[in-house]
Amino acid sequence: MDPLPRYLLPLSFSSQVLKALPVAADARVLPSVDDLAGLAEAIKACALSVAVIGPDWPRQDLAAAQEMLLDHAVACVVAPDFNPAQLEPLIAAALAERTHQFDASFFGQLLPLLPDLVYFKDRNGRFLAGNQGLARSFQLEDPALMIGRSDADFLTPEYAQKTLADEQEVMRTGQPVIGLSEQATYDGNRVRWWLTWKSPLRDRTGRVIGTFGFSRDQTDFKNTEISLETERHLLEVLLTGLPDSVYIKDREGRFLLANQVIANRMGVTTAFLRGKRDVDLYPPELAAAFRKDEEAIMSTGMPLINREEMLRTPDGRDIHVLTTKLPYRNPAGEVIGIIGMGRNITLRKGYDEQMKLAQQEIMKLRAEVAETAELRAEVARLRAAAAGQA
Repeated sequence: MDPLPRYLLPLSFSSQVLKALPVAADARVLPSVDDLAGLAEAIKACALSVAVIGPDWPRQDLAAAQEMLLDHAVACVVAPDFNPAQLEPLIAAALAERTHQFDASFFGQLLPLLPDLVYFKDRNGRFLAGNQGLARSFQLEDPALMIGRSDADFLTPEYAQKTLADEQEVMRTGQPVIGLSEQATYDGNRVRWWLTWKSPLRDRTGRVIGTFGFSRDQTDFKNTEISLETERHLLEVLLTGLPDSVYIKDREGRFLLANQVIANRMGVTTAFLRGKRDVDLYPPELAAAFRKDEEAIMSTGMPLINREEMLRTPDGRDIHVLTTKLPYRNPAGEVIGIIGMGRNITLRKGYDEQMKLAQQEIMKLRAEVAETAELRAEVARLRAAAAGQA
C-alpha cells in the first residue's frame, strides 16, 4: 500500500488504526485519542486532517465526534469494522463526497454574486444553468426559467444564429473564445455590448458536452467610445474644411495636432508634424521668437490675437500670416500647451498694396487735374485782361 500523501495528515482515534495506517515519511501522525476532550486537542494541532474513527471509539460519543469533525477535518471515515486494506478507499470516498459537496455549495453561492453574465449550455445551445445577471439580461426574474431554452428565445434570429455558430466552433475545435467584443441585439430592439469569453464544457472523462462562458457589460464604455469617435470625426471634418491653419502644442512646444493647411504650408504631412517642434521646421531665430511668445502665453494665460507675421515657405515664397495663439487647458484648468490658428493674408496684403498704389495714383491725378484747372483759369484771366486793354 502506497503511503498517503502529505496533505492527508491522518488523525487516528484507534491504536489499531494508527499502527496499520500507511503515511508519508514527512507527515505528522497524531496519537490515538479515546474521548471528546482528547479529540478537541488533536483537532487544534492539525490544520488539515482525515479523521478515522475506529472500532474502539465509545459509541455514545460518536455523534458528538462527527459533529466536531465536520468543521475541522477534510473527511471523517467511520470504520467500526476496521480493515486496514480498506483504509485508502474509505478515505478517498469520503474526500470525494466532501469535495463534491463543497464544489456544489461553492458554485451555488458564487454564481448569484458574479456581476458578469454566466451560463452553461448543452451541445444544442440550450441553457443548463445561468446566473441572475443573465436572467435579468433576458428580462426574467428567475434563472430557472432559462433552463432548456436557447438564445433564439431571447435574441434576434440573426444574433442568436451567430452565437450558436460561435459555440459550435468552440466545441468543434476545443479552442476558447477570449475577450470577444460583440453587439447583442435582443427582441424589442434592445442593444447591449458585451465582452465575451467562451470555452468547451467537458465531463469527467474530458468529452465535450457543451459550452460555458461569461460576458461582461461594456455598453457604457462602447457608447463613450462611439461618442468619442464621432467627435473625433467631426473635429477632423472641421479641421479639414477650415481655410486657416490650426494646431495644438504641448508645454514643450511639440505638435500634438495639426491640420492639412499648416502641413501643406510647411511642405510635410500632418503625421510628420506630430512630435516635432518649431526648431525642427523653421530657422533658429524664427523658432526662438515663436517659443518666446508661447512661453509668455503659457505663463500669463493671456492670448495673442491677430498678430501679423511674415513666414517663408519651403519653396522660398514669403507669405503674410495673421496669427492667434491661446493657452490650451486641461479639464482642471491647468495650462498644458498652446492652441494656434493662422490665416494666410498674403493675397489681401497684395490687394492692400495695390489699393494703396491706386489711391496714390488717384491723388496724383487729382492734383494734376487741379493744377491744370488753375492754369486754364489763369490763361483765361490773362486773355480777358488782354482783350480789355485792346
